[in-house]
Amino acid sequence: MTHPARALVLTALLAACGGTNDRLQVSGTVEIRELELAPLAAGRLARLLKDEGDTVHRGDTIAVLEQPGVGALIAERRAQARAAALRVNDVKAAEADSARAANDLARAEPLRSRGIVSEQQFDGLRASAAAAAARLASMRAAPSESAAANAAFAAAVAIRDQLTVLAPEDGIVLTRYADPGEALAAGTPVVALGLVRRPWIRAYVGDRDVAHVKVGGAATVRLDGVQDAFTGRIVEISPRAEFTPRAALTERERADLVFGIKVELDDGDAGGRVKAGMPATVEIPLPQ
Repeated sequence: MTHPARALVLTALLAACGGTNDRLQVSGTVEIRELELAPLAAGRLARLLKDEGDTVHRGDTIAVLEQPGVGALIAERRAQARAAALRVNDVKAAEADSARAANDLARAEPLRSRGIVSEQQFDGLRASAAAAAARLASMRAAPSESAAANAAFAAAVAIRDQLTVLAPEDGIVLTRYADPGEALAAGTPVVALGLVRRPWIRAYVGDRDVAHVKVGGAATVRLDGVQDAFTGRIVEISPRAEFTPRAALTERERADLVFGIKVELDDGDAGGRVKAGMPATVEIPLPQ
């Protein structure tokens, strides 16, 4: 075999392996994470503020549900909390009155023995001190009642907050599952949110090459129609092999055993150029 013929055969073999001696080349697809957003409490969908295709930012209100009587319950609990807070202030005043009455009684004790304070006056001071102490004792539970009232108010507000669906991350609404007016149970999805700012690549590596691929390893991603190459890292390698096709049983088909890998890009969506569904080519450097 001549030298040109040998070079041609070698080139063909390398191409079949999907790379060269210094790098592995595999095909993949850009994917994004999808989050199904749902209320934490049951209610009727009153307002749907975002629809399919809308861009949302973290903290944006997606939907608002309502429950009959929640507003009245919050108002009632708020009033109870305020009344309990006033009773706490009354306790402070009662403590001051009790201390003053006790001091007046203590000062009057020696004066009574010298006849400066009459028995009638002393009995009046003693009765005042006892009444102030009894009033204070009856109000000792006010701080606990105030704490309980504040907790009940916070619980009512929490119910209202659980009826509001917020965007946890920036993204795009992909699917709407419910319409205004529908009654939804707790945990029923309202919309599906795509996290387009953090795309990743799903690719597959043959069983003969997976030993050279490591989590944390560098990778270069090239997208169809995009001139620039993007750097990334391998963040996940599937612990289980898959068949191509999945129902492969013959010896020949077992040669197509592959492992899925996940590659995250260093630049995220690269200013919106990386979109879900785009074909990608992943190049992985091989150890020398």
